[in-house]
Order: sequence, then C-alpha cells, then structure tokens
Amino acid sequence: MVLFGENKKSTWEEALDLAYDLARRKLGSLSPQEIAQKALVNWYPQEGILEVPFFGRILKVFYPQGEVYEGEKRSPRLREVLVLHYLIQAKGSPPRGLWIDFRKLPGGMVYYPVFKNRIIEPFLRAFGEKIDLLREKAEKGGLKRVKMGDFALILQAFPRVELVLGMWEGKEGSRNEGFVLFDPSITDYLSTEDAIWTCHEALSFLRTL
Repeated sequence: MVLFGENKKSTWEEALDLAYDLARRKLGSLSPQEIAQKALVNWYPQEGILEVPFFGRILKVFYPQGEVYEGEKRSPRLREVLVLHYLIQAKGSPPRGLWIDFRKLPGGMVYYPVFKNRIIEPFLRAFGEKIDLLREKAEKGGLKRVKMGDFALILQAFPRVELVLGMWEGKEGSRNEGFVLFDPSITDYLSTEDAIWTCHEALSFLRTL
C-alpha cells in the first residue's frame, strides 16, 4: 500500500522530467550524423551512440532514446537535460575568440544577481582564499591558463563550449573577486539558464580534481 504523498516528485523534479522528455523527443527527430557534425561529437551508428566529451569525461548518449550514461551508470537527470540541450541546439558555429561577461548573454542583466549567488559566490567560498589550491588543481587537471585577472583558467565543458573562471586578488585586506566569462558563440549551443547549470558542473568538476 502506498500512502498518500509517498514518493511524490517535487515540482522541480517534474519540471526536469518534462524538459528531459521534450529534449529526448527533439533528439529523435534530428539526424544523428548532423548532430555529431554540429556538436563536434562522435557518432557510432552500429551501437546507436553519440559520445559527448563533458568536463574531461566521455558521456554516452543513446539515440534515439536520449538516455545518457557515464560508464555503466545513468547520468543524473539534470545532466541528461543539459547534454541533450547541447546536442539539439548545436549550430556548428566556431568560437569567436572573445570573452564576455554573463550579463552580455540574453537576459543576463536580469539574472545576474542569481548567477552571482549561485556561481561566483560559491567559487569564491571554495577558492577565494586558496588560489594556490586552484593553481594545483589546474596543473593536476591539465587545464589551460589564460592571462586574465591575477589567475584564470579555461574549462572545456562541451567540445564547442568553453568557460573562463578567474580571480582578482583583493588589495589592502579586501576580499578577492571572482569572474566567469564565455565565448559569445555559447548562445548557439546553450540557453542562458543552461549556461548557469554548466557553470554549476564546472564548480563540481574543480572540487573533485
């Protein structure tokens, strides 16, 4: 007997399931060869698998089902949605060789306070007083450095999506400041909301290095 309300999904979980279902259906309506070309991923027709590099690991996306696996384990639903969104939205455009602030993305000015609280502040809490630790992690993970601020590195989220996470060291006792930058071409692959979740994944990746 299942009691009333037991195992009931939250509104957030239901929204994720809906987003996943929509993305899965869209994936199945597209040519896997075209997806692979635009998203710069590998397509293996015999296995029905798209291989998607994601922060240094290879995810397997089964076509047309849309299930995403990390090894033998199914990816968390949020990550599945993020990966599918990248695949179905990919336009194949090259990077523009520029770096822009979150506020330059569509709706970025409105959502910047949310972005700052959810990404920049956690980044500072984790590494704001530990730049040396961040340097060690960058070296350990073989991450590319870029000359911005007092320390900055490039993270490869997807094959066509890179992020810059960096820091300015505070002067005269003031705290350090963090920043996150994107190539403008990110809008050809991810929505602004997806960009936020990609940054969440970037922070998790850094913490586990």
